[in-house]
Amino acid sequence: MIIPFLRERPTALLLLLRDTSKEWYVSSLSRKSGLTYVHTVKVLEQLLNLGIIEFGKKGRKKIIILTEKGKKISSSLNDIIDMLNEE
Repeated sequence: MIIPFLRERPTALLLLLRDTSKEWYVSSLSRKSGLTYVHTVKVLEQLLNLGIIEFGKKGRKKIIILTEKGKKISSSLNDIIDMLNEE
């Protein structure tokens, strides 16, 4: 478990999206995070509504990109996890 008050797998989605060397699709995020495809879509919809991610198009596929707000949040989450792992 990452942090008791945050859900582990949705937090993992945000941390995965920090890796900009890859183009993230719903299916690749689903596989890498351990969430089902349907649950991944639901979490991404919530993140979209909060302005944390945005969808881009590459051909027929949707790519998922962190917004500036999302980058700040995922960076902060990463810092929190690092602090908790220091002990």
